[in-house]
Amino acid sequence: MAQHTRYFEGREEEITLFKNGLMSSMAREQAIFRIYQGAPGCGKTSLAAHLAQTNESAVFIKLRHHHMVDFPAMMARIKNTASRQGGQYAATAVRCTAIAIERLAGRALSEKLQKDAEELSTEGLRLVLHVDEAHSLPDSALDVLKDLHIGGLGEADQIPCVVLLTGLSHTRSHINDYSGLTRAGDAGTYAMSAMTPDECAASTARMLEELRCDKASPESTQLLADETARWSFGWPRHLWSTHKAICEALLEAKGNLQAVSFKHVGNRCAELRSDCYAARLKDIKAPCDPDLTKCIVAQIGKAPPHYSHRALKALCVKEAKTLWQSDEDFDAQGTINELIENGIVEPRDGVWSLSIPSMGDWAEQQLRRTAAKIA
Repeated sequence: MAQHTRYFEGREEEITLFKNGLMSSMAREQAIFRIYQGAPGCGKTSLAAHLAQTNESAVFIKLRHHHMVDFPAMMARIKNTASRQGGQYAATAVRCTAIAIERLAGRALSEKLQKDAEELSTEGLRLVLHVDEAHSLPDSALDVLKDLHIGGLGEADQIPCVVLLTGLSHTRSHINDYSGLTRAGDAGTYAMSAMTPDECAASTARMLEELRCDKASPESTQLLADETARWSFGWPRHLWSTHKAICEALLEAKGNLQAVSFKHVGNRCAELRSDCYAARLKDIKAPCDPDLTKCIVAQIGKAPPHYSHRALKALCVKEAKTLWQSDEDFDAQGTINELIENGIVEPRDGVWSLSIPSMGDWAEQQLRRTAAKIA
């Protein structure tokens, strides 16, 4: 978690949306939903970690899919996780969930739990349930979310609760398609995108200040910080890679910032971006041809098709006519599903766009290099 938040900058609107939800949870029985969705590497994990670190009065519980097979399983996870956290509110959460678990199971409360139930106050307690990869939640987990959406947490004493959902760009549509959750996330969904150049520079400046580089003038430090916006394209995942490249260069230069080659750092950033994109495309299994996948990605980047499955399918079929060499029929629909489910493409402004815009240029460069080697 530390690597995601150490040089966190910006995201003021996203933070405000969460804080408003946290305040609203105190005044209602049902859980408040906050959905942060976007492409891989857009900063969802960093934001969730930052929120957990900067809202100490709230008890944060990380829930994975297998923790949400049913409501009692989720309550058991909350109880076990809270028991490992310190503070008054975590202790209150343990007692509340212990009581709720027994009541959900239809069991009579022990003498101790009965006394807790009579004396316990949830004043000031706020639970935040963070569910990552929410775009792929199974029906059992969605059923748990429905219970939270309708009835919240707890029995006689309601526990103020915010459900923090992070996932790819189709997270809200996935959740809203489930019966009973069609209104979940209304006015509480944020589509995350790139950081501003100033935010990238500020994050890098904080890192350089902490490193205390030798011969680091304010001018050279600011120049390097400003370059990170260009090298990272404002993308948080690439910004982390840019910081890594800078640290590697500083180690090689024995901490002397003036001896660092900006060109070398920029080239290293390009390598790390390429590794990131290649890893993303490895998850696309349907075409079974890396070059075909790159052709599709490059074409979407150059000429985004109209937002319809038919238009996206037509683009995939057109590219396959040139490159598809297998005796098996090309699975256009499977390719579309893979592109969407893996966060490669998303609907934006009436067209299908690349979730990470710079991936299109990268795919084009990779195809040119392949063609040059063949020639």
